[in-house]
Amino acid sequence: MLFEGPVVSYVAAFSASLGIFNIFYVLILSSLGNIVGDVILFYVGRFGKRKSVEKYERDSLNPTKMGKIKGYLKRNPGKTIAAVKLTPFLPIPGLILIGSSDIKFRSFLFYSVLVSVIYCLVVVALGFYSGLAFLTIAKYVKYAEYLIGGAIIIGILTFFLIKFVSRKISNRIQKI
Repeated sequence: MLFEGPVVSYVAAFSASLGIFNIFYVLILSSLGNIVGDVILFYVGRFGKRKSVEKYERDSLNPTKMGKIKGYLKRNPGKTIAAVKLTPFLPIPGLILIGSSDIKFRSFLFYSVLVSVIYCLVVVALGFYSGLAFLTIAKYVKYAEYLIGGAIIIGILTFFLIKFVSRKISNRIQKI
């Protein structure tokens, strides 16, 4: 869980359903990893060198998007933080932009924790129940292996039986 992200959380939850990890630890570590990453990006935006941060924001987001995000952030910080965190490719520049804005850290942290916990709950639940479904399917796949193996054996036996019977019939026909 050193690498935060939905894929890591999903795989860890899948592993928890197989009994490798504890699902509650997976949820806690996934949420903490998500929140710590958000806080780091927030502080990069807040305390980073202004020119470096502004250059990164300009390169990552066009100025109209930056202006829109700042406007949304003033009107509704919760929805804006949720949208930034859940939009692919937007979290890193978006969270840096949020850090460089005038939002209070306490407000940012509240919304970040709220969105992160809900998001991690969903991803971990999907991973966990996918693992349970995998276990159920694996039981039936085991039976399918037996069926396929049995069909192959029956096919081979049938081939040799037909070959044996056709030789016998052929030998009798040649004697006539």
